[in-house]
Amino acid sequence: MHVPRKLASRAYWQSQRMRGRSAVHRRLEELRANQHLPAEVVDARQFEKLQSVVAHAYRTVPYYRQVMDKRGMREITSPSDLRELPLLTRDVLAREQAGLLSETADRATLQANYSSGSTGRRAEFRQDLDFRMWMRAHQLRTYEWCAGWQLGDPFVLLWGSEIYWSFKQTMDRLENLATNRREFNTFRLSPELITTFLNKLVEFEPALISTYSNAMHLIAKGAERLGRTIPGLQAVQGTSEPLPPALRARIGDVLGCQVYDKYGMRETNIIAHEQPGGGPMLIQSENVYVEFLDDDGEPCAPGQTGRIVVTTLNNRSMPLLRYETSDLAAPLLRDPAAPLPYPAMTTVAGRLQDLILTPSGDHVDAYLFSYLFMRFPEVDWFQVVQREPDRLDIRIYAPGGLGNRTTAELVDRIQHHTGYPFDIAFEPLERMPESSTGKFRLCVSELDPATRKGLLTRD
Repeated sequence: MHVPRKLASRAYWQSQRMRGRSAVHRRLEELRANQHLPAEVVDARQFEKLQSVVAHAYRTVPYYRQVMDKRGMREITSPSDLRELPLLTRDVLAREQAGLLSETADRATLQANYSSGSTGRRAEFRQDLDFRMWMRAHQLRTYEWCAGWQLGDPFVLLWGSEIYWSFKQTMDRLENLATNRREFNTFRLSPELITTFLNKLVEFEPALISTYSNAMHLIAKGAERLGRTIPGLQAVQGTSEPLPPALRARIGDVLGCQVYDKYGMRETNIIAHEQPGGGPMLIQSENVYVEFLDDDGEPCAPGQTGRIVVTTLNNRSMPLLRYETSDLAAPLLRDPAAPLPYPAMTTVAGRLQDLILTPSGDHVDAYLFSYLFMRFPEVDWFQVVQREPDRLDIRIYAPGGLGNRTTAELVDRIQHHTGYPFDIAFEPLERMPESSTGKFRLCVSELDPATRKGLLTRD
């Protein structure tokens, strides 16, 4: 049974005020208003914000002040000026932690965050309260882009979320109950858990589900196998992994709902989201400035695939200028008839990751390994390779080496969270491996097709 929408919405905003997040509402109202502006006004406001961030970085961020002084620049007067700055790679982000923090940072509200992203490379960064308020507002707006969802409508987040690993669980659960929101942990996706999630979804009747694309695909397959539907479901928002056409179609057909794609990362929050009603990915201009670069570092033409480089606009405590994501996509020409005034891009290529399987047929999401490994600062990069059902080979680059205690703890955590006592072997690397694209999968399944099919069909 659901709380009436208006009551749930009112409860949500009351909860935000109680938790010191009343600014989220003002930011969401601003984002909603921007959707009715002409495209040229949206672009102009984005550039004003970009100029302000670059000037702020020069004045208060030691790393950028040094970089810009070497280039004889203090500000930008056109978007092309931004290319005078070097790319911010994860190596630089890891090496220049202190120098990338603003001298005027709101240290009282700073929170450390970590990501190993789609490349497996660990990165640490700091985000302030203002960034987090914008993050929540952008999340809510993208939910509203999914089949007309409104705050207070039943919503489910299927996620390997930190909420399940933190001490804030009680308050979050109370808020969820009052606001028609439910959250379930999808780090490990056994057939039993998939059925459990499906049962809970059928019982709760959400209008919108936001989750990893692979997780939703597995749930849709379970629903198809059992001949079940999810009453009231209007849309699924896939995130963190691309939505290939076949996977998107399968989810939509089986569940009878619209399917939307969202692209972002912890370093930046949401970068782009699919247009309401279907269409291209729309860049979140209030949050980021996005470049698409070819192999020579030059801007891509419309339709030309290149590397995505992002500048954050809402984290003045640690602004990331020209952050190298290692993801690939293409800019698109704006459609004058588009319903919203934002720049367009294609979906992102190459982020779909292999699923690891246990001998009992359980699925283990790649993001579980990401979450576990990012807790060990000595690990710069890792990749999990499965060649046999009961064995995992972990290629690992730790410049200072790994102690026996660390490897033992990793083995224990992996076996605990996957629910299976894998034979785990570590392959220490002397240096980062090379890749023609600069991208690596967190997990690589090298099981032969017959073995994989046998595990997937095991009862």
